Amino acid sequence: MVDGKVLAARFAGAADFETRKVISGGNELEIFFLDGLTSSGDIADFIVRPLHEARQEEREETLFMRAERGLVWCASMKKASSTDEAAELLVNGFCVILFPKTGKALGCEVKTGEKRSPSAPEAENTVKGAKDAFTETLRTNTSLIRRHLRTPELRLEESVVGRRSLTKITVCWVEGLTDPELPARMKKRLGEIDIDGLLSPAAVEEYVTGSRKTAFPLLEFTERTDHFCQGLLDGQVGLLVDGLPIGYLAPVSFGRLMRSPEDRATDYLSASMLRILRYLALGVSLLLPGIYAAMAMFHQQMLPTKLLLSIIESKQDVPFSTLFEVVGLLCAFELLQQAGLHLPQAIGTAVSIIGGLVVGTAAVDAKLVSPAALIVTASSGICGFTLPNRELSDALRLWRLGLTVLGGVFGLFGVTAGLLLLLIKLAGLESLGRSYLAPFGEAEVKGALVRERLAEQKWRDGMLRPIDERNQR
Repeated sequence: MVDGKVLAARFAGAADFETRKVISGGNELEIFFLDGLTSSGDIADFIVRPLHEARQEEREETLFMRAERGLVWCASMKKASSTDEAAELLVNGFCVILFPKTGKALGCEVKTGEKRSPSAPEAENTVKGAKDAFTETLRTNTSLIRRHLRTPELRLEESVVGRRSLTKITVCWVEGLTDPELPARMKKRLGEIDIDGLLSPAAVEEYVTGSRKTAFPLLEFTERTDHFCQGLLDGQVGLLVDGLPIGYLAPVSFGRLMRSPEDRATDYLSASMLRILRYLALGVSLLLPGIYAAMAMFHQQMLPTKLLLSIIESKQDVPFSTLFEVVGLLCAFELLQQAGLHLPQAIGTAVSIIGGLVVGTAAVDAKLVSPAALIVTASSGICGFTLPNRELSDALRLWRLGLTVLGGVFGLFGVTAGLLLLLIKLAGLESLGRSYLAPFGEAEVKGALVRERLAEQKWRDGMLRPIDERNQR
């Protein structure tokens, strides 16, 4: 039973809550809707007008059945058996028609048009790939996926999370291809979420992954629909959240995070070379500052003579130790990056140029830092920007700072110990029940470094354990 007074009390004080009484078939009906979420024109044309035209006197029960069967012009219609269900329909863009005598209610979908149309991805630039990126509207995102994957086996299971936000989420997978354990695990974790609002990406990631104490991403996010659909075809399970213009893929591994969507848009030779360079850049970004600090402070005999003399000459008038130099420059690099990220684009670019060129050059001329330390820090930072996943890059920057401190205090022994600790940490991580580094055998290493020709990719990723392992017949 739906009580109109209780329903109105739920939205008491809400300026966008509208109600109207309509006489139809000799019965007084009540119409409720939220202005902004619904289209007033559609309500007038497809709900109010047909109800007014029902001139014949009839019982309210009969009128309810007629409205349900076509008197009201609405493609999507749902019954509300309680006041709570009616309130939920209202906040999801439905107009609720209440039949007071019987306590029955019908919800008619009359949502407003799209607030933002699909546009080109901003964070994941594409040259040859698709230009349609996810938006903040869940139903628009599911339609974009349907346009890329027209298979009837595509499953989109929707639920609501958040006691107050009532955020809609959709779990996506391909039936008969994805391991059934993956969507089951995802739905179980989503069902355990008990929170007022699921509005931010951090809330989604922490609750789905179990709030593990690690900076490494255990979910892969993307704003590109083609990359999301390719993950579903590989056997991953996807997650869409209403209000977030991104899609999540799980499980992930370190090797998958090092792959760029652009690898599939270029020829396999160029993509393979770029992958190898990407791994080399990862090693340089992670280890170069720590190795420089260790060798400059403890292992000068391991450096070539000319390089050692050049470093000594550049540090003669610098009052700070090598460790303090490198750590200070790494922190300054992070501050510049954050300033450029949060400021408007024009101002952020100017701040980056001033900080990188003017302040950096002035610090070298003033003998506050050595040119060698500045070159090492800049090279490490530039190599970090080549990684395709930003969260992975952020995690490696934290470990880079730690390895630098270990190298400056304990030498190469500290760098080696820190690197082993990092490998142990990665080996202990799991993403939706799959190991972060497994399997990493000979074939998987080759697949991670070399992109095979698409015509020769006969098997899907074994880490995902897909039901249909063959990619080609």
